[in-house]
Amino acid sequence: MAGIRGGPGSGLLGNAVRRGLIGGSRPWQIVLAVTVVGRLVRRAVRPRPIVLTERLDVGETLEIRHLPRASSADHPGGHGSGGEN
Repeated sequence: MAGIRGGPGSGLLGNAVRRGLIGGSRPWQIVLAVTVVGRLVRRAVRPRPIVLTERLDVGETLEIRHLPRASSADHPGGHGSGGEN
């Protein structure tokens, strides 16, 4: 029986779970730990979208603009767009 290609049990993580957690192989447990920590670090450092929530009163309007992102060369300190102190 063929497995689903690209499913959660395929690839490095699937092997590490099967052989490390289920099979008890110490090297595969290390591979699993390194893989999971790597994914968590990547998720933590990924830039998050800017979200603003604000309630409008009756009669107020909202204008939405999309401005091009400024390069770090345009801003001293390389902080990109945003409020600078």
